[in-house]
Amino acid sequence: MVEPEDDGTGTAGAASLVLVLVGLGPRGAGLLERLVSNAAVLDRGPVEVHLVDPFPPGPGRVWRDDQSELLRLNTTAEDLTAFVDASVTMDGPVTSGPTLFAWCRSEGAELPDAALVAEAAALGPLDFPSRRLASAYLAAAFDRAVARAPAGMTITSHAQRAVDVVRSDAGGRDRVVLDDGATLLADAVVLLTSHVDVAPAPPYAALAAFADDHGLTYLPPAYGGDLDLGPVGAGEDVLVRGFGLGFVDLMILLTEGRGGKFLTDPTDDDGARLRYEPSGAEPRLLVGSRRGVPYHAKPMYRLQAPRPAATTFCTPGAVTALLEQGRPITFLRDLWPLVGREVTWAYYLELAQGHPGRVRVPWPQFAATFADLEWGSAGYAQWIATVVPDPADRLDLAALDRPLRDRQVADRAELARLVRSYVRADLARRQDVAFSADLGAFHALLAVLPVLGPALASPQMDPRSLVQEFLGWFMGFFSFYASGPPPDRLEQLLALEEAGVVAFLGGGLEISTDPDRGAFVARSTTVPGEVRARTLVDATLPAFDLGRTEDPLLAALAARGEAVGQVLTAADGERLETGQLAVDPAHRLRRADGSSASRRFALGMHTTVKSAAFARPASNGPVHRHNDQVARTLLALAPLPDPPPIDDPTAAPGGPGGQ
Repeated sequence: MVEPEDDGTGTAGAASLVLVLVGLGPRGAGLLERLVSNAAVLDRGPVEVHLVDPFPPGPGRVWRDDQSELLRLNTTAEDLTAFVDASVTMDGPVTSGPTLFAWCRSEGAELPDAALVAEAAALGPLDFPSRRLASAYLAAAFDRAVARAPAGMTITSHAQRAVDVVRSDAGGRDRVVLDDGATLLADAVVLLTSHVDVAPAPPYAALAAFADDHGLTYLPPAYGGDLDLGPVGAGEDVLVRGFGLGFVDLMILLTEGRGGKFLTDPTDDDGARLRYEPSGAEPRLLVGSRRGVPYHAKPMYRLQAPRPAATTFCTPGAVTALLEQGRPITFLRDLWPLVGREVTWAYYLELAQGHPGRVRVPWPQFAATFADLEWGSAGYAQWIATVVPDPADRLDLAALDRPLRDRQVADRAELARLVRSYVRADLARRQDVAFSADLGAFHALLAVLPVLGPALASPQMDPRSLVQEFLGWFMGFFSFYASGPPPDRLEQLLALEEAGVVAFLGGGLEISTDPDRGAFVARSTTVPGEVRARTLVDATLPAFDLGRTEDPLLAALAARGEAVGQVLTAADGERLETGQLAVDPAHRLRRADGSSASRRFALGMHTTVKSAAFARPASNGPVHRHNDQVARTLLALAPLPDPPPIDDPTAAPGGPGGQ
C-alpha cells in the first residue's frame, strides 16, 4: 500500500488532498479513472478532485459532440477503448471496460440522439465510427469513472478555462485561476491540454500576411472540427498542401458537407465503385504533398497468424545494449536498423505463417537466416528475392516511404493516371486479407515506439538526429503507413477526382508566393509547370510549440520560467528548440533553472515524455501506464496548508518557481 508522503509541509491524512486536472479530454478522463481506481484500494483519506475544461469532460475539444456528423475516426470500433485491461504493466488495479464496439452493442440503444442510436446499431467491429459517436462513448466512460468514485472522494467539474497557476512567497497550496476570476486551491496540478491554440509558425504567418496584403484566402493548420471554411468559395481553385487526415476532413467538409452526394456507380458490375454528384457549392481542390499521394488506407482485416507477444529485434535489451556502449547515437544509424528489422520480421512472420506457400522455405529456416543476415544488405535483398517469389509479397520500406521518388511524368493527365493507379492498388491491398502481412508490419510499427523511449530520452541521443531523423522523418513515415483514413475515404477521393472536384499536384510540393500576380504558386518535382490560385489551405494539424502557445495558462507559466520548452544542444553548440513542454521522467514540469516542480505535472503528446491519448485493447498502452504512475504519485502526496488570503500584503502572488 502507498502511504501518503509527509514532506514536512503538511500532515498526512489531516485534511483533504486537493487535486486540479486542467484538460478533460480522453487523456484527462483516463487519469481521473486511474485516480478513482487507485483511491479505492489505497484508502488514503479524503480527496477532492477539480476538473477544469471549457469543453465537455470525456471527449474534450477534439472529440466533442459539436461537430459535423460527417467526420469520422480512423480507428475501428473494436480497436478504440477508454479503459485499462490486464495487459497493462502497472501497480494500480485493473478496472476494465468495453471497447467502443462492445459499448454500442450494450448501451447504444439508450443514447438520447436518434442518429447515434441508428449508427450504433449498424456499427460493425471493423467499421469507423463518427466522431460524434466516439464523443458519446468517451462521455459515458467519464461518467462511469465519476460514478465509481469511492467514499471520501469528491469530483467537481468547472466548465471554464484555467488561465494561471500561482503561489505566494509564503508557500502552501497553489491557486489555480479560472477565466472568470475565481480561484481553486490545489495541492497538485496536472496539465492535460495537448490540443491548445498556437500562433502560426513563421512560414505560416508569412503566408497569412501575404494573403492579407493581396486580398487572398489562407487557412493555416487547424483541427478539422474547428475549420471555418466560409471564405472558401464555390468553384474556385484551392491549393491544398498535405495529403493526410487533415486533407480528408477538408475534402469531406467541402464536398459532402456542401450538399454533394456519393452514389454507387451503376456502370460498375461489382456495385462498389462510387461516383460523385456535385452540388455546385464545391471548390476545386488541388492537392499535393512531399510524397504526392494520400496516407495508406487502414487495413480492413485481421491477422491470420498469432500476433507476436513481444518484439524480437527492437527489444528493451537491444536498446539497453546500445546505450551501454556509451557513445552518441543517432536514429538512422543506430535505431532505424532495429526498427526496420522488427517491422520486416513481423511482416514476413504473418506472410509465412498466415499464408503458407507464399514463402519457399519452412518458417524455422526462414527465421534463422533472417536473423543471421544483415538487414538491408545486398545479400539480404538477394535472399529475400529467392525465398519470396512474388514481388508483391516483398516488403520494401524505402519504396513505401516515397512511392513517387524519382518519378517524373510529362503532364498532369499522366500524373492523374499515376496517382489513381497507386490509390486503387493501395485500396486493393488494404481490403484483401491475402495481404494481411501489411497488418503485421502495422502492428510492429506500433510496438516499437515504446521500446525506443529510453534511447530517445537519453543524453546520448544526438539532438539533431532526434529532431530531423526521428521527429522529422520517422514519425511522418509512421503516420503515412499506420495512421491513414478508412478505405472508403480513398474511394471517395477517386470519385471526386473523376468528377473534376479534386486534382493532383504531385510530390515534392513547394508553395511560394507571386506578389506581381497576387497569387499562391505550387510546383512539384513530379510534373513540370506550376499552378496558381488565390486560396491556399495547409491541411495539417497545428504542431504544439510552447513558445507560440496562445493558451493563457501555459503562456503565464512560461513567462515566469515555471514551464519551459525542450531545448537540445547539438555537438557543435547549436541550440535546437523542439517546442515540446519539458517534463522529467515522473512527468513533473521542468523549470527554467533546470529543476522540477514537485507538485505540477503534465501529460500528453505535447510533452517530452509522450504517449497518445488512446491505446488499443490488450496492447499494454503507454497512456495507461503513465496515467497510473502519475495517479499513484498524486495520491501519495500530503495536503499542504492554505496560502494566506490574497489580500494579505505579505502574500505576494506568483512566488518563485512554483512547487
